Amino acid sequence: MRPVGLRCEYVENPLGVQSARPVLSWMGSDFRRGAHQVAYQVVASSDEEKLKSGDYDLWDSDKMESEKFFCIPYEGKKLHSAQRVYWKVRIWDEQGSMSQFSEPAYFEMGLLHPSYWKGRWMGFLGGLIGNGILMRYSFKVEKEPVRARAYICGIGYYELRLNGDRVGDKLLDPGATDYSKTLLYSAYDVTDGLGIGLNSVGIILGTGWAGTPRALLQINIEFADGTRQEVYTDWGIGWCVAKGPIVYNSIYDGEDYDARLEKDGWDTPEYQDTFLIEHQRPEGWSLATIIEPPGGELVGEISTPIRCTGVTIPKHIKTLPDGRELFDVGENQSGWVRIRVKGERGAKVKLTFAEVLKPDGDLEMSYLRLARCQDSYILRGGKGIEEYAPRFTYHGFRYFTVETAGIVSIESMQMEFIRSDLKQNAEFECSDEFLNRLVHVMWHTDACNMHSIPTDCCQRDERHGWTTDTTSRAEGSVYHFDVSSFFEKWTRDVFDTQDKNGYFADTAPHRWGRRPCDPQVNTPISLPLLLYRAYGNKRVMEQNYESMKRYIEVLLKEADDLLISRTGFGEWACPVEECYPEPYGAGAVSKHVTATLVSTAYLHYSVTQLKQMAGILGHDEDALYFENLAAAIKEKYNARFFNEAASQYDMGSQSSNTLSVSLGLAPEKYREAVMRNIAENVAEHDYHLTTGNMGTKSIVETLSENGYEDLVYTIMTQKTSPSFGYMLEKVATSIWERWEADRNNNIMNSQNHPMLSACNVWFYKYLGGIRFIDDTAAYQQLLIAPTIPSQLEYAKTEMDIMAGHVSTHWKKENESLMLNVEIPFNTSASVIIPKKFAVEGAKLYEGGSIICDYSNNASLCQGITSVESCEDRYVVEILSGSYSFLLE
Repeated sequence: MRPVGLRCEYVENPLGVQSARPVLSWMGSDFRRGAHQVAYQVVASSDEEKLKSGDYDLWDSDKMESEKFFCIPYEGKKLHSAQRVYWKVRIWDEQGSMSQFSEPAYFEMGLLHPSYWKGRWMGFLGGLIGNGILMRYSFKVEKEPVRARAYICGIGYYELRLNGDRVGDKLLDPGATDYSKTLLYSAYDVTDGLGIGLNSVGIILGTGWAGTPRALLQINIEFADGTRQEVYTDWGIGWCVAKGPIVYNSIYDGEDYDARLEKDGWDTPEYQDTFLIEHQRPEGWSLATIIEPPGGELVGEISTPIRCTGVTIPKHIKTLPDGRELFDVGENQSGWVRIRVKGERGAKVKLTFAEVLKPDGDLEMSYLRLARCQDSYILRGGKGIEEYAPRFTYHGFRYFTVETAGIVSIESMQMEFIRSDLKQNAEFECSDEFLNRLVHVMWHTDACNMHSIPTDCCQRDERHGWTTDTTSRAEGSVYHFDVSSFFEKWTRDVFDTQDKNGYFADTAPHRWGRRPCDPQVNTPISLPLLLYRAYGNKRVMEQNYESMKRYIEVLLKEADDLLISRTGFGEWACPVEECYPEPYGAGAVSKHVTATLVSTAYLHYSVTQLKQMAGILGHDEDALYFENLAAAIKEKYNARFFNEAASQYDMGSQSSNTLSVSLGLAPEKYREAVMRNIAENVAEHDYHLTTGNMGTKSIVETLSENGYEDLVYTIMTQKTSPSFGYMLEKVATSIWERWEADRNNNIMNSQNHPMLSACNVWFYKYLGGIRFIDDTAAYQQLLIAPTIPSQLEYAKTEMDIMAGHVSTHWKKENESLMLNVEIPFNTSASVIIPKKFAVEGAKLYEGGSIICDYSNNASLCQGITSVESCEDRYVVEILSGSYSFLLE
């Protein structure tokens, strides 16, 4: 029962916490049935020895009667900048037993007020456009440091170095933001990197998302006698800059590196730059210049950083006619290629990247639009092996070519998978190997498009966080990854785009697309609610509640009798035959779904969700207002779009009908008839979808929830176009932007695009059956309700939630159904067991004992609080623990 998995702000032992009242979470380690927490005690101390000895000088919560184990706000003494807090927790279980204290954890505050930043933004205004700028500074430390922290924000990207060594393992840092609103800084423990005497700090600056690269750095050094030393960026104290070996860098175009320009030891105390105050420029160094501050608020970056998460050895395919060597890394991935080479000084290696090949076997570059997607390396020369990988770019690719000039040999190459290092949250396996392959491809596509923001693609001249895409995609990402801190960060990016009228932008940070965003965008409403449902994060709702209300208000102002006609997307990216041709809407605007239907349906959905949040936050009057508003929108919507006689919406398309059902607009008495029309439409299209960005997830979910699981299986395993199976038959290793991206060569043909794969929830939420109940937070109450197609024999699903590990495993044998369920400590679940695979009169067993027969005679056992036999299912209420059900 001892608490484990302690986290602060959803992160283990974070540095740079910005919140004055950070939130704490933990898990239990008791696997007994029915085990749950009834009370907790959190204690905190200013150092670890005090914590161990029981001197809780910062906080002792005393025993708190509560089952809550997530988002517990720190309530101790006021915290100050750079303060480290050590904490632990113990709990009491349902029997009144007290656990041992957990192992100690810690969190450390960042710089909490702008006044704590002593320096100024520095860089170089005298040229070096596109260059990887080197900055350096030397300083003396007279005594042995006992603690030292470096705080840095370097935009677009930076690499921090101290006495010749790289600091930290973050890549492409900081995360993308609107620099005029939010600036993310990182905190590093550099105590061990400093020495008595002369020390040197170096910064490499890349362009990233910034126009002019710049850095703000502060190193706070503390000594045993209580004295302090501060090192920071400022004018006239010795900070200088030089042109580095990165002669060009661009997120989209790639990076060019000339090793002949390397300055050995430039970031070490031994380096002799002999820079004179008379402004001489030995070795190409010059005084760093003050750069205008970007304007945003400095916020500690504790969300999951971008790192290398995997390595692949490329496979040689062939030599092209012009001598270039063509390689395949096996999967369409995001990242770069690291090379180890040897050769003469001035020899050059050029790598060019693409997702697909042309019919003649060369790289297909047109799909990348204006992005160059190329790295080059010029050798320094000598007898040794030289190693290179980019710092300030990344590519989306499966194939690449290597072109050399001069005498050079490539000793080795490896592809490095670069993405936000989010923990994989779920795994799925079933009896159909095709589905096992598809679930990986969908996960991989999502992974490739997590780069501090949820990007739409990872290869061409775009790579932005589209708020339309996440309207459908966000829930699936919660199943794929732990996005607790990632999505909280991006939610801030979304709200940073809100204008004075209340509108948001198409992308966040806003560097592409329109203002205002398409009215169907639901992300600013759904994302805060999703963070609450999945992680118990109430704070994001509280902070942005008034902003969400303003968004609804401005949408209502532009509505005509509660219907919204303005649109740019509608049901975007349906199969090409369902769309108007290019150039109208890039050939992706549906001609069979009225855009007003989509915009108004999502207005209704947003109002419904805001009503839920008003209730959670205790705004009862608002909740009643939004409930009545949703009902009024529903009435106007149905009057405009519903054909009562035909039980069809709009033009009767799959998307129009399914969005109306899934977003709560179809009248209950017509729901079954509308669902039959959806199923018949799918059959009429030979079991293919005609849906796009919004409707694809919607139709899979709606059919699954209404008894059409066999039909969904047929759709998801379809092999002819348009389908996911067609993509995989064409050797796709990631999901395409368009259903026919292999042959419809328009401006929308990304081969690594998570938009359509938002229906990945089918694997975990429906086949696995792991769902959350709407009225609860942090998945503390679950609904285990697998929808079991007749075509599958078994499915295993596992998922980590705030409380711990959830798993389901069902298997059909003859005329029986086995379902094993694992529910973590402090969590309960409603388990739905379908009867359709059992003979009439079958009994329900758990652990070998009958718990319910067909006449609804129940016999409860430990952990099971109720059993009910319904016409087509059993409903079993269970507490935490492992259960083995058998229906036969």
